[in-house]
Amino acid sequence: MSGRPPYGTLPLAQQENNGFRPLLRPRGKTATIASVVIAVIGGTMLLFAVKEKEDREGIHFILFIAALLTLSLVLGELLRRFCLVFEEIRHKYTRYEGKWRLIFKATLTFEHGKCILVAATASALTLIFFLFEHYEVFCCSPYVILFSLNCFVIPQLLFLLGLRQPSTAERSEINERENKNVAEGLAWSYYFGYLKLVLPRLERQIAKSEQFRFKIKHKRLFILLPKSCYTYPEIAEADYRVKSVGNLPGSKINRGGIKDRIYKHTVHRVEMLRPDGTTEEYYFVLEYATALMSLYQMSQNAAAPLSYQDRTNQVEMFISKLTDILKSCEECRGKYELVPISGDESDKIADVLVGIHNRKLNEEVELL
Repeated sequence: MSGRPPYGTLPLAQQENNGFRPLLRPRGKTATIASVVIAVIGGTMLLFAVKEKEDREGIHFILFIAALLTLSLVLGELLRRFCLVFEEIRHKYTRYEGKWRLIFKATLTFEHGKCILVAATASALTLIFFLFEHYEVFCCSPYVILFSLNCFVIPQLLFLLGLRQPSTAERSEINERENKNVAEGLAWSYYFGYLKLVLPRLERQIAKSEQFRFKIKHKRLFILLPKSCYTYPEIAEADYRVKSVGNLPGSKINRGGIKDRIYKHTVHRVEMLRPDGTTEEYYFVLEYATALMSLYQMSQNAAAPLSYQDRTNQVEMFISKLTDILKSCEECRGKYELVPISGDESDKIADVLVGIHNRKLNEEVELL
């Protein structure tokens, strides 16, 4: 038996999506806003401190130091990135088609290059102005030392100490923004390689089945998404009340050099015991999202290490991305039902499916 508390006793947030827990939402701009607020507060405090003293030279000093640090940091980061060029030269022909342009583009370009150029140019002009107006004040060795440290030494030390490496949250945000997560790749593959092909044909295949055309009430493909990513060979192994009872007629599609490749769906019967001892039957076109098994196998393979937390994050990203993809596909709309499940012993697939069935019926009645 699992040590996890029964489903009904879990916190409300963890009970969402059949015990799966709340699905991921796209990251916003809160971190950027927080950085702006801190910068504004810090700048305001400095200005008030100078204003109280009515020190005009103090304002000049703050502006000069700000410009000096900004320009030195930009130049220092460029020099640090220039160090990367020496390693990439070794891969000039294997990674960059023998082109220097691609090497420099991969190492020296910035995502917000135009903004950085504007800031560096403004800083350089500010420094020139103050040096021209107050050469004897600002042209002294401490400022030269500060500029040299920020430009030549500090960036290299930060790089060598590993302080330049993005945090786990930052890497995750970059991967999500650029569609580089394993889960998002699997979601796109699952969509283009399977769902986009079969979902538009689903109702037609159900109508062709003399055995099931009147038994299947919801003309949708129900896709089970277990949090553990493990998909049983037979759904009955996860819940004995869900039994395979046959297949819909297959769809023949030419795909990947295979002529008349057959795609078919399995129909499952859910048997629910009534209080009077009789059994009520429900029929669903039901299957696991087979792409998730790849995540499970990665977490079990030492050559492709994926921790429990990594796997949990990836399956949540998979569901989030797949939801977005399918929502934007007009051909697939209304022909699928994503069913996240916790995968624990307390989580019964039959109960979840019947709950969805009853909810759909109530919605249809309300519309009438």
